[in-house]
Amino acid sequence: MHLERLEIQGFKTFAKKTVFTFPPPKGGRFPITAIVGSNGSGKSNSADALAWSLGEQSLKRLRGKQSEDVIFSGSQGKTRAGFAEVTVIFNNEDHAMPIDYGRVAITRRLYRDGTAEYLLNEGKVRLADIQLLLAQANVGQRSYSVIGQGMVDHILIASPEERKAFFDDATGVKPLQIKRHETLLKLKRTQENLKDAQMVLAEMEPRMRSLKRAAKRLEEREAVERELRDLERAYYGAQWWALADDRTAVETRRGQAGTQIETLRGEIAELEAKTRVVEEKETADDGLKELQAAYRALQAMRDTARRAQFETEKEIELTKIKAQSTWAPLPLGKIIEEIRAMGEGLKGLRDLKGLEEIRKGIEGLLARTGELSKRLERPNPEDIKADPVLLGKLKGLKTDEQRIEQDLKELEAKIDAHATQEHKARTELIEIQRALRGKHEQMHAFEQEQNRNEIERARLEERTQALVREMDEFMKEEGRKVREVKEVARVHAGTYADIQRLRYKLELIGGIDPETIQEYEETKQRFDFLESQISDLEKALADTQKIIRELDGQIEKQSKKIFGDINRKFQHYFKVLFGGGSCELVNVASPTPSAEETSAGPEEPPLDSTDASLGMTQTEGVDIHATPPGKRLKALNLLSGGERALTSIALLSAIMEVNPSPFVVLDEVDAALDEANTFRFAAILEELSQKSQFIIITHNRATMEKADVLYGVTMGDDGISSLLSVHMEEIAQQGTTRR
Repeated sequence: MHLERLEIQGFKTFAKKTVFTFPPPKGGRFPITAIVGSNGSGKSNSADALAWSLGEQSLKRLRGKQSEDVIFSGSQGKTRAGFAEVTVIFNNEDHAMPIDYGRVAITRRLYRDGTAEYLLNEGKVRLADIQLLLAQANVGQRSYSVIGQGMVDHILIASPEERKAFFDDATGVKPLQIKRHETLLKLKRTQENLKDAQMVLAEMEPRMRSLKRAAKRLEEREAVERELRDLERAYYGAQWWALADDRTAVETRRGQAGTQIETLRGEIAELEAKTRVVEEKETADDGLKELQAAYRALQAMRDTARRAQFETEKEIELTKIKAQSTWAPLPLGKIIEEIRAMGEGLKGLRDLKGLEEIRKGIEGLLARTGELSKRLERPNPEDIKADPVLLGKLKGLKTDEQRIEQDLKELEAKIDAHATQEHKARTELIEIQRALRGKHEQMHAFEQEQNRNEIERARLEERTQALVREMDEFMKEEGRKVREVKEVARVHAGTYADIQRLRYKLELIGGIDPETIQEYEETKQRFDFLESQISDLEKALADTQKIIRELDGQIEKQSKKIFGDINRKFQHYFKVLFGGGSCELVNVASPTPSAEETSAGPEEPPLDSTDASLGMTQTEGVDIHATPPGKRLKALNLLSGGERALTSIALLSAIMEVNPSPFVVLDEVDAALDEANTFRFAAILEELSQKSQFIIITHNRATMEKADVLYGVTMGDDGISSLLSVHMEEIAQQGTTRR
């Protein structure tokens, strides 16, 4: 990579667009370009323009006080410029800059209103992007790439901490430092994000705990509901299908009894028809007729009494079934309260004197406990007492039936006695009537059976309806499914008590607001997300700290190695320039970095910022020891101006030998050298031109002689710098040059 062009417009004294063209490498070396001109012509402004385009932020180094000082301020006959623009174009065919361009143009533009732009191949970029790109190409922003006026001497008189930035460029660790700096900023942002996430999570935790308790109650409620549904399905299914079987059996018995009754009614009708036929043929005794009429009347009264008795019994049974369906168990809370009360009553009995009272108390406690436990079980219809009014009515009807039966027996005896006295011709009638009474007795027995079946049927129907109502109330649609599909389920005597306990437990848990559950789901989702984010941030924090430690290790390793090489070359070139003597570069530790403007400038914090939490090393500095031949002093401030210049040139030469920059701009670094040392300096430049492209601003003839291209900078009365170029190769070949 090498510098191809430098385009300046509106920068300081270069009001008009001025272009510096630099020849490519040839013959295994880079051509040396020299910029010459009288004092005040503006030749040093070209070096400032190049440094400014590469992102220099220090106005002190640009020899200004405010940013607009770099814009052409106007002169006699020329108005001031509205902006300053400098473009530097690199040949990047070797891709020393990690970018897919063969030519890279970096432009910096500044307007008088303070608006600034950085362009990379005409595309806007950030200053940090430019700095990183240049650092990766080993072009330092403030290092030996552009050595301005006074910087040669400044390297020596600077503090060890101030030399740190210079040697960071020299050792090639600046890209690593930039990366470390960006990683450190990322680390701090991650720490801030982690702190914010932890604060939000801490604020959410109380509400999350409350919602979690509600959700836990919901889970418990769902478990109880599932158990309750299973028990209800088993219990009510068993009840329903047992009733169905009972109804089928009753209907079967009822049908059989009805068939027998219908058969007997037919037989009775036939006998009664025979009786009428016989009575018409025979002249019956009036007394017998009266007895038979009375007998039939009593039979009718008996039938009426039996029907009334049947209806009453049916009403009593239905009353019992209704009482069972409206029964409610004693609440568990009441049972617990009574058991505790009974227990409290026994606490006062503590000696043998109250043994009998203790025994009685225990027996009473057991009896009451049994009664209370039964209150959890549904009673049988037989255990429910009927209405006393209905019982009294039934008793009266049974008494009437017994009286009528007694009267019928007396009439039957009178009829039998009267029949024995009659003529044998009446024997047939008597036998028919006797058979008729027998059929009536049989039909009465079947009617009683039918009445019992009817009562049982009505009782089962009432229980069925009550069961359906209860299933619909508690099971809803599930109850219909239970009634449609028969399932085999195991139930026991305490199943209904278990159902009641589960229902009471649901009452204790209470209802859960669906919106609360929805809020819990949303809050939990956000809570889990924050937890995962915190976990990711903590992992990122650890990874970032690891990267910083690895970068520190790379920086230390690379800096140590190259620093040692520079130290050895520094000693070599020092002896070449001085003809002997000794020198040394020494790393020193500093407890605090310098407060002066020596590193990243106002836009960015220093790249060598330390963080004790990461265990980083303190900021280091570099000290320079130099002893010219024949002297014993080591302090740099005791050297003469020429000696300091030679020491600085020796150091620069060592750096360019070990870690050459693609190009180096030297602004009058040979001004303090005498003629002999100038030739030595020129010889060193000739040697180093095989590794770096040199652009030299000089007044020295020996240096000009080594140049391949001369640019002369002049300034007219209008205060504007203009350019004259001379190519030595063209003079040698053609005897002419071009302006």
